[in-house]
Amino acid sequence: MATDSQAEIAASLAALHDLGPGYDQALAEGLVERIGADIDKRIAAAIDSRVTAEVDSRILTQLDRYAGCRHQRRRARRMIRAERRTIRAEQADRSAWQSFIVALGSMLVALPVTAIVLKGSPGGAAIMLMAVIWVVVGIINVAYIMRKQATRE
Repeated sequence: MATDSQAEIAASLAALHDLGPGYDQALAEGLVERIGADIDKRIAAAIDSRVTAEVDSRILTQLDRYAGCRHQRRRARRMIRAERRTIRAEQADRSAWQSFIVALGSMLVALPVTAIVLKGSPGGAAIMLMAVIWVVVGIINVAYIMRKQATRE
């Protein structure tokens, strides 16, 4: 298990200890969801690597068969590059969609919180708190996008 996952587990246990037994179900569900997502990523990466290895081995078999034909080798290399471009494009599309969902979800959470703050005590302090809430939402969204880009590279 990666150190990030271990840190998340430790943080969840600390949160459970701080919050008390009333939140154990929600914390457990969140922990299971994060571990499930990590397992899904590992499985997807393993499947992708196996598929890529299988495609490459089949193409290399064709290259061996046509070792003397320069145009066949070029064609096979083009096929490999085209397949890899397609895979990268699909992964980028999936990543963009996930970023959009996270941004939309965080804004949908921030809207009711903003309404509660403004309804509770209208005034300068409420406006400052609302601004802080939206700045935090923006920071979270930017950090998520930056993390996604760093993992792709």
